[in-house]
Amino acid sequence: MYSWLSLPPGVIPDMIVYMDILYVVTYAVLGACFGSFAGATAWRLHECRDFVSDRSECEYCHHKLSAWDLVPVLSWLLLLGRCRYCKKPIGWSAIAVEVLSGLAFVASYMVWPYGFGGALELAVFVFWLIALVFMSILFVYDMRWKLLPNVVMLPLIVIGLFIFVGRQVIVGAPVVSWPIELGLAMLPITGFYGLLYMVSDKKWVGLGDVKLGVFMGLVLPWSYGLAALFLANLLGTVFVLPRLLRGRSTSSSHIAFGPFLIVATVVVFLWGSFLINTYAEMAGLSNF
Repeated sequence: MYSWLSLPPGVIPDMIVYMDILYVVTYAVLGACFGSFAGATAWRLHECRDFVSDRSECEYCHHKLSAWDLVPVLSWLLLLGRCRYCKKPIGWSAIAVEVLSGLAFVASYMVWPYGFGGALELAVFVFWLIALVFMSILFVYDMRWKLLPNVVMLPLIVIGLFIFVGRQVIVGAPVVSWPIELGLAMLPITGFYGLLYMVSDKKWVGLGDVKLGVFMGLVLPWSYGLAALFLANLLGTVFVLPRLLRGRSTSSSHIAFGPFLIVATVVVFLWGSFLINTYAEMAGLSNF
């Protein structure tokens, strides 16, 4: 029998590196699989199908798909983005959500901001991964049908509540400060978009964006919420402006903003401290 202490000095770091690589690959595959599940679930919810018992099928010819047709990323690439049976295009959203979900899972493991020092940190991490799956479903649904359904949104808010409580306990925040922290965190997204929703008579933003802001307020501190709001609007501008210039969209076109909020939430949750500090240094505010 070998023990860790009996191994040569250079072996243990090498084994740690190999384990990290194994974890990264595992999370990448797991994230891609859940991304594929998210895409299928979004379509089944839209078609009022049973997302538990119904088998996956082509949206056009409705041929039941085999296991080889459902391998995340790989099947899309081998089939050149088309159905094996009717040759209709599957669409970019299928592979996009699989790749993005895989990257989100890997990034969450690699830069998890709360560490893995105890059971609570691990529990919050698991809740965050579950939240990523729900956000992936919303990402696809809003991107394709411009709606954030309550059947996905409300459970996501509940998950966000668990993350909020776990996050407060991890950082050692007094219980009496939790309502203040939560109220401040709700202002950037929920408050701002709620105001726009009422002032514009539902024309500028949808109620789904306001509800998504509730989740964002639960998982992001108020300063991170401001950063997420800025990043989401920046991403939206980068996406919309070329479409306006090419005439593919007009000022009255309805643009799904949920995907930008979701991407911004993930990025700021994982890299918020780095982004805020970098901006402060660039703006000359680091000494204030």
